[in-house]
Amino acid sequence: MDTPNVLLVVLDSVRAKNTSLHGHGNETTPFLESFADEAEVYEQARAPSIHSVSSHASIFTGHHVPEHNVTKHESELDPTSTIWHELATDHGYETGIFTPNVVVGVSSNLIDPFDTVDGPRQDPGHRYFEGGISPSDVEGHQTKREYLERCLDSTAPLKSIVNGLYFEYYDGGDADVDESATAYIDSFFEWTDARSGPWAACLNLMDAHYPYEPAAEFDRWGDDELQAVHDGLPAPPSREIATDGNWWKLRAIESLYDGCIRQVDAAMEHLVGELRERGALDDTLLVITSDHGEGFGERSLITPSVRIADHSWGVHEVQTHVPLVVRHPGGGDGTVEDRLASLTRFPDVVRSELAGERGSFAVDDHAVAMTYRLEQPERVLPSACPDRESYGGPWRAVYRQDGDRVRKDADHGTDARTEVIESAQVSSPRGDGDVEFLNEVYGDFQDAGVRGRSADDASLDDDVEQQLEELGYLR
Repeated sequence: MDTPNVLLVVLDSVRAKNTSLHGHGNETTPFLESFADEAEVYEQARAPSIHSVSSHASIFTGHHVPEHNVTKHESELDPTSTIWHELATDHGYETGIFTPNVVVGVSSNLIDPFDTVDGPRQDPGHRYFEGGISPSDVEGHQTKREYLERCLDSTAPLKSIVNGLYFEYYDGGDADVDESATAYIDSFFEWTDARSGPWAACLNLMDAHYPYEPAAEFDRWGDDELQAVHDGLPAPPSREIATDGNWWKLRAIESLYDGCIRQVDAAMEHLVGELRERGALDDTLLVITSDHGEGFGERSLITPSVRIADHSWGVHEVQTHVPLVVRHPGGGDGTVEDRLASLTRFPDVVRSELAGERGSFAVDDHAVAMTYRLEQPERVLPSACPDRESYGGPWRAVYRQDGDRVRKDADHGTDARTEVIESAQVSSPRGDGDVEFLNEVYGDFQDAGVRGRSADDASLDDDVEQQLEELGYLR
């Protein structure tokens, strides 16, 4: 097919370690395991960063984080630098993005390259009384007690208290709004059914993102007691847990996270089944991956005093080692690729398909993963947090092939370590990191000139700030 359709599916926050596709003990991805028989599975795929805005910018452009410098929620990317713009202007594709992700769809401009945008559908800026304050009016985290004190100090305390209750129990907006993976997949198919030419689309699906609330049919490893622990955590949980040291709570709710992965795996079964039924599967380059993983209290190998919470800081393997399943047009024979791979290869893989070739996500030299988070730990973390400065970024990693394994050299401040990764489940430390090699790799990066407005010149509406908080982002 000269102009294959292109579908990038980002299973937001799904780490390879918790997929049964990559050896996890819980059967979280039975569909992807069966689908692998007609696709390529990359065992050693790495995300370019640990949070949505940077990883998506790299996937969309092929540039590494130090090259595009799109590192904050409110950062902007030059839309013309993306593979989506290239497909539309040079090859006549119609493009669309379907996602409930606030970072992708609202705070940044990552949706700008697309002709059609669906999502997010939820409105976080609701209030019952216009005359009172609302939790959405506050930038940054606040406890319920702090909000109550603000209400009592306001000019309309009763209205403000009602607004708080409305905000808390109305669950972010219209109760009829469906932000599930299946809802966005169905919307995507309505869009493809109306297309007459080639299309290129991105689905970013948030079922496995915090908060971890799997539907009952997929909640196979949790119960009401565990859900109560989850619901008792503040948003974001990382700030409080890093301060009070109750890491067991984060470790406990990993079982709920597994249920969420099982839920999004079922959504992939629905997606592939519908593509097949419509006769579109063999005409489509289908890439299923994740932009980053999650941490549940694992200790940083680089700076062991730091433990990893969701995707707030660090470059731990649980955050950067991601699933990657690729089905080329016409299908495949169940290839398993053991070589190191990087998601920054996505634009080149698409270009290869347009040229009638099967491109690969495998890299010949090295892959990198980097984050600047936390840029200001002294502002984001409370003073009671032990050694909060140690959470500050940047965190850098470089990966190389080492026989049939992958070698990772990573540093953070003056700390540097080497790790050898056999699989998503097995890795081991190998002493001090190769700082000279790290500096050589990162020293070669040049600004690609693809960042739009600087995040320093941007600000977010209060309701967007609040929704980011509810999704667990440190603000």
